[in-house]
Amino acid sequence: MQGSNSTYPVEASDSAHSVILNQRTSAPGHDEPILFQQACLGLTDDRTHVVLRRYFERYSPATSHWVEYVHSVPIAEFTQWIMAHGGLRIDSSEELPGDR
Repeated sequence: MQGSNSTYPVEASDSAHSVILNQRTSAPGHDEPILFQQACLGLTDDRTHVVLRRYFERYSPATSHWVEYVHSVPIAEFTQWIMAHGGLRIDSSEELPGDR
């Protein structure tokens, strides 16, 4: 799943740098192409960007067509976005004021 035009190369098989978020394969009918979809989240080799890859393929013995979308964002911006928009949970080994 390595696109030759990718600006941010991350090998899909490199489990140390990426994780498969979802993967789906379907065979609609006997003589119809197999449909394959995969989404992976990973890091660039220099670990400065988070990369989301979405890969789609239609395969049959006669023909195969695929497309890969690669989205990336610097880790600093991604971290700021998560802190601004994500849910917050605080865990502590000490009792917090007002907790009893």
